[in-house]
Amino acid sequence: MAARRAVAPAGLPRSHMIERLATAIDRISGLLCWIAIAALVGLIAVTLYEVFVRYVMNAPTLWSSDIGYMLNGALFLLATAYTLRTGAHIRVDFFSARFRPRVQDAINAVFFAAILLPALCWISWVTGRRAWRAFETGELDPMSSWAPLIWPFYLVLTVGFVSFALQVLAETIRHALGTSTQIRRD
Repeated sequence: MAARRAVAPAGLPRSHMIERLATAIDRISGLLCWIAIAALVGLIAVTLYEVFVRYVMNAPTLWSSDIGYMLNGALFLLATAYTLRTGAHIRVDFFSARFRPRVQDAINAVFFAAILLPALCWISWVTGRRAWRAFETGELDPMSSWAPLIWPFYLVLTVGFVSFALQVLAETIRHALGTSTQIRRD
């Protein structure tokens, strides 16, 4: 009797469907990276404006510091998933680099699935709850004289952590399937 091959609903093998899921996550990461680039442009514009009005017009703003830290936090977190996808995170892999690619894949898959993914899911949950609570209460930034609503910033942090968790899931899949491009396969 021939062994039955697991097939996904559209007639594609499950591994192909899983890889398509990972590719969709990559696209989300790429989109969020472009949003992070826009936040960087916004950060530069806000900083240049503040320098101009402070030193040329002698009229500093109340809001530029707040917008600056919010845009900086947004661009940092929105780009983390893309950074993971492209292998640009700093890695200390003096231990696993000594093993064959398949063993490296196994180590990475276990680390991502057992440690990093649960931690990011928990952080995403906590920041999401914090954003929702800030939205419900109309919380203002308590450290600011401008006192902006803080929930949009918390929401962006949540999106950043969720996208990072999704990208970790995609990389876990790739390592489990042995298709990761971050491991040299000489």
